[in-house]
Formats: sequence, structure tokens, C-alpha cells
Amino acid sequence: MKRKSWEVEIRHSWESLQVILSEPKKTLPFFPYFESLKGDRVYFKVPRFIFDFGYEFQLAVGFREKSAVYTFTGDRGILTVSFEMVENNLKVTASWSGFGELFMGKPLETFAKGIAEAIRDFCNAQATCPTVQLTGDEGTVEHITPENAPAIIKRISWELNGGDFILEGTADDGSHISAEVREGKLLRLIVVEPNGKRSIIESDVSVLELDENLFNGLPLNKNFKVKIKRL
Repeated sequence: MKRKSWEVEIRHSWESLQVILSEPKKTLPFFPYFESLKGDRVYFKVPRFIFDFGYEFQLAVGFREKSAVYTFTGDRGILTVSFEMVENNLKVTASWSGFGELFMGKPLETFAKGIAEAIRDFCNAQATCPTVQLTGDEGTVEHITPENAPAIIKRISWELNGGDFILEGTADDGSHISAEVREGKLLRLIVVEPNGKRSIIESDVSVLELDENLFNGLPLNKNFKVKIKRL
């Protein structure tokens, strides 16, 4: 069996982390090598040398005290991803037993690291995100600021299982905000002030890599009624 681990710091309770881990359909699309998810069948595609190895699995999820396990069982082998809280750290261990086991060291390291960082970012986003109330594809976001805007986009992207969307919002003073996310990346952000002044940011940044620097200087700090348009 080949095994690789990665640790990241998470200063939140296990209960907060459990919220993320208990929703694999929302979380799996942000795992490295993820290809698709249909029901409980998960497909990963792992590039190795000149080949792309495809793996299809059936997923089972289990929880214990301050730990969880995702078990992926397929014709080519068994992939196990374990999550464990060690003080303020989340330890993710990816283990593979099956086809190409000897060559899976680097892919497993990439897998464990990418998963750990994704879970950390979504956990942080859940904790710092302002109140988001969505009914279907409409709702309200309280007090968007440059500091919490990344958390809002991460939260909505997670809620939509990593799908493409456009977030449209209007404030009481007539300000308008629009954010377009495709293939897990924020491509465009537009803020229009009541006087018609328009701020446009073109980007190609992964949702998981968003931080407040991209939003600094934008005229936010308002409550917005929002609509989510799935693409």
C-alpha cells in the first residue's frame, strides 16, 4: 500500500469541519484529479508520464470521534482518504492499494495536499462568511466587504457543487455587483456605483485561491439582494 499525508492548520472546531466533510457531493469537485460524480460513483483521472489513468469508484463515508474516512472502491484498487484533527491541525492521509501502486507516490502527495487545502479553505469560508440566505437561486447576503467577499464566493461555489454560476446583487442605494465563476475560477467581477462609475476586474484565479487583495478598493460594505444564475 502506498500512503502520503499532509497537514494544514485549522483553528475551528471539529463540528465546523464535519459540516464540510459530511457533504462529499459538494466537496469532491474541488479534489485534485476529480473528473465527475454520478450518484455514489466517482471518477478521477490521474496523469502519469504520457498516460492519463482513469479510475472509477464507489464512495463510502464514515465518521468517528474527530476523524472521518472516505473510502473509494473500484475495479483497479481501493483509495482511502482519512481526515484527523491533531490539536489545531487537520491531517489528511491518502492511501492507494491497487494498479500502479509503485508509481503513485507523487500523485498521492498532490492528492493529500490539495484535499487538505481545499477543506481548510472551505472551513475558513464557512466560519468567516457573512449571513447568506438563499431560497432556490435567490436570497440576501448581509454586508459584503473586500475582506469577506472571497468567503462568499467560496461558500456559493461549494453550495453549487463546484458548478459554473453568475452572482448578481443589488444594494438599497442602487449599487450593483456581478461575479462570474466558471470551471472553478473567478473570471470577472463588476461593481457599478449609483453614479454609474464602473469597476471591472478581469481575473483567472481559482476560487480556492481568492483572497481580499483582489477586492481591495472596491466600493462594497453594503447589504445586497442576490440572484444566482447557474450556467
